[in-house]
Amino acid sequence: MKEQKFNQGWYFWKEGHEAGKKQINLPHDAMLEEERVPDLENGNATGFYPGGKYIYVKPMYGEKAYEGKSVIVEFEGIYMNSTVLMNGEVIGGWIYGYTNFYVDLTEHLRIGEENELKVIVDNSMTPNSRWYSGSGIYRDVHLYVGDREHIVPEGIRITTLSTDPAVIRVETETTADAGAEIICEVFRDGDKIAEGRTADTQITIPKAELWDAENPNLYTLIVRLMKQNAVIDESEMCFGIRSLAWDAGKGFQVNGKTVKLKGGCIHHDNGPLGACSVYKAEYRRVKKLKELGYNAIRYSHNPAGRLFLEICDEVGMYVVDESFDQWKLPQTTYDYSRYFDSEWEKDVSALVKKDYSHPSVIMYCVGNEITDTGLPHGALICKKITETIKSLDASRPTMIANNVLLSVMAKKMAEQKAASVSDRDKKTTEGTAVKDNDAKEKTVGSQDANNVLTLLPRIMASITAENQEALLKDVFSHVDIVGYNYGELWYEKTHEMVPERVMVSSETFPCKIGSNWKRVENSPYLIGDFMWTAWDYLGEAGVGLPVYGTTQAPFSKDYPCLTAGCGSVDLTGYIESQGYYTSIVFGAYKKPYIAVRPVDHAGEAYTVGKWRLTDAVNSWSWPGQDGKIADIDVYSIGAEVELLQDGISLGRKPLEEYRAFYQAEYRPGKLEAVSYDAAGNEVGREALISAGKSEKMTVLPEEGFLKADGEDLAYINILLTDEREIVKMLKDRKISVTVEGAGFLRALASGNPETTEKFSDSSYTSYHGRLLAIVQNNGEKGIIKVTASAEGVETQTVELIAY
Repeated sequence: MKEQKFNQGWYFWKEGHEAGKKQINLPHDAMLEEERVPDLENGNATGFYPGGKYIYVKPMYGEKAYEGKSVIVEFEGIYMNSTVLMNGEVIGGWIYGYTNFYVDLTEHLRIGEENELKVIVDNSMTPNSRWYSGSGIYRDVHLYVGDREHIVPEGIRITTLSTDPAVIRVETETTADAGAEIICEVFRDGDKIAEGRTADTQITIPKAELWDAENPNLYTLIVRLMKQNAVIDESEMCFGIRSLAWDAGKGFQVNGKTVKLKGGCIHHDNGPLGACSVYKAEYRRVKKLKELGYNAIRYSHNPAGRLFLEICDEVGMYVVDESFDQWKLPQTTYDYSRYFDSEWEKDVSALVKKDYSHPSVIMYCVGNEITDTGLPHGALICKKITETIKSLDASRPTMIANNVLLSVMAKKMAEQKAASVSDRDKKTTEGTAVKDNDAKEKTVGSQDANNVLTLLPRIMASITAENQEALLKDVFSHVDIVGYNYGELWYEKTHEMVPERVMVSSETFPCKIGSNWKRVENSPYLIGDFMWTAWDYLGEAGVGLPVYGTTQAPFSKDYPCLTAGCGSVDLTGYIESQGYYTSIVFGAYKKPYIAVRPVDHAGEAYTVGKWRLTDAVNSWSWPGQDGKIADIDVYSIGAEVELLQDGISLGRKPLEEYRAFYQAEYRPGKLEAVSYDAAGNEVGREALISAGKSEKMTVLPEEGFLKADGEDLAYINILLTDEREIVKMLKDRKISVTVEGAGFLRALASGNPETTEKFSDSSYTSYHGRLLAIVQNNGEKGIIKVTASAEGVETQTVELIAY
């Protein structure tokens, strides 16, 4: 079928506010347009953005070309509870907010007349997520038009049967009758190299170049549906040739070679764009993480979109695609657990169908921190999900990302509940009245914060590898790989007890990445590590936020905290100290990195959440702080490091878990770190120089060209610097940005986790001397003029070209 994007020319309004109807292009995040609510229930989970009920309408003329054809619309993702109507008649919809789905318009489209495609999105029942979910049609929409006899969308499955020789299997699902013929042609760089026929065919690829994260070699498959020697439908897709294998002896293997997964977890939002999934934003994130040394992403905690997977295929990034953050027991009041029994099989099937032919997808995660695992029914659910996945795709392993604390908590609370019921029954038998509140059914989920805090000391004291295994072995027996969230204490002992088990560190605290990576490197059964988190995200407000003046702080923070504040890369794409540390651990960054704790907070009590490595920054510019003692971390590969201040050595120290700690009295000047290998040879050096007194604004576009497609983005970094373009971290200003010509200002943002400012505003305050502007093409070709201005510094202008 002919596929085209169906994103342009929609109308949008919030239910009850049709007077505010406006024309928009998709993807669109309605939640980002809401006013944040400081006292919102569970507001820190979503960054204090509320939900709502929203209407999307697409006028659609019934063209003559549609007559006698099949017309299908695909929605890659709508959050959540969507209902699709054509001309007022309900024709489809989906509950889960992360599943792509199709709606057939064929029998409902009026030829020669105006039609109305309407989507009602109901995200009003909140809280329903532990992170920022967004609202509305936040991923692409596609229109498929073709013959009544056609290749079904997502109806082509490509399986690598062997890599030497390279043989693929191509299965094609169509609506055609028995008289149709299928022709499959494989192309590389525009040249046809192989062919197969029939709806289930095997094709040998000559001189095949295999796909892996280091060498993301892609081929093009064109499948033609033929009838009476005429092409009645055609479908084209990219694919890679690669095999997977896993066991405790050789670990995780791609194309017969053992691979250690250098992983990071990410949520689905794109920061200043909200939940909107846009090619440039997704590509930029994947590309930047790969440059930092990551070779794997755990998409947390929901299915990834098709666009994201296509980018990972292209760039070369392994993906763990995740199904659910809850099963039957809730994590929040109105979450997916309400629908799990009726919906899970549909969503799992759609997940596998979407992922099947993407070489980047190497593993399916059946659930994250599932509380049900601590109760008897948990193993049965795990078995059902895994069996469903395996019936659809036996080529990839299944995994569960388990947090033993929640499993044990569920068991303890169920025991308390049973004891309470027994006591109540006893009181009733003895003639004692039972209060209504005592008789209420209580759900068990990770939202029960008070119970967690009450039970925590007993729970932690009770957890050993042995009793963890006794509680969870039935659950674990149904997956190929067991993921442990923050479970580094139990790897070795568990391996002794269950030597055949393949394990992965599915979430790790940043402060543990150095020590844990050594375990991964030295343990074949431990196939990788996924740090929480690779990129900062909206919601879970302040879990990594530095707090000064105290050594105690709650898990999440109050309004106006907006982001988690815990990424290796901040919300704008700026690489934090944590990111360079991880890059050094993974072997990608070869030089020393100097991280200085904020000298303006020197000597203060402070704390950072466990999900943040440090509050230290890569700067030696602290005006007004002369004479204060600075805490300095140096991260590096090698065996030792030496730190010099203004050419004078502060000592040579061994690197322990890639780190060495120094203190120095702050004065403007130069810090230089030199790292050495075990033989004393220099392996790298890096310096920090204090900024001068002059101030200017430096505007640095990441790219100078945009496609004139109405969707492409340009990311522009605006810095407050001295004349040498050294960033002045303590000189933040409110910066205004205007855009003229063939584009418009899509968003402004800083890396500040605490703010009341809006991404949609035309001015925004820098943070640590940095601001990000995102400019979008308006569909026209030509010059885009971007101007940044702020009080006290000269206005700066840059020009981009839309082509």
